[in-house]
Amino acid sequence: MPTASLLTDRQKLILQYRRAGKTQQEIADILQTSRSNVSTIEKAAHENIRMAKETLEYLYMLDATLVCTLDAGGDITRDAFLIYDAAKQFEIKVQYTTSALINRIVSAVPEKLNGTHIREDINVYLNKTGILYVY
Repeated sequence: MPTASLLTDRQKLILQYRRAGKTQQEIADILQTSRSNVSTIEKAAHENIRMAKETLEYLYMLDATLVCTLDAGGDITRDAFLIYDAAKQFEIKVQYTTSALINRIVSAVPEKLNGTHIREDINVYLNKTGILYVY
């Protein structure tokens, strides 16, 4: 019995080809379709993946504690230390080095940052084992 997936078989196939280094045109030639169709399918696959990641992050965040908010107007490299201070108050040991912590925030909410400048408030959550979630 096939397992359910958020990706169609076609989306999976195209992502596999892209991972192997094939261009959209090369994939289109293999699948006997247009490059535009491959592009559309690939975009839909990435959107499905993004939504699945957001959903998982949200579920994990429900079991985490809001330890602090990094305020808009701040600097992520300076304000990252606020997370460690706040975590101590909740007796949570953060499981990241400062650079790993910053990278996780940057990759999770790039739209809330402009370089190191915080454009929008960032809510920082930690679970009991010190794993970070941001929203």
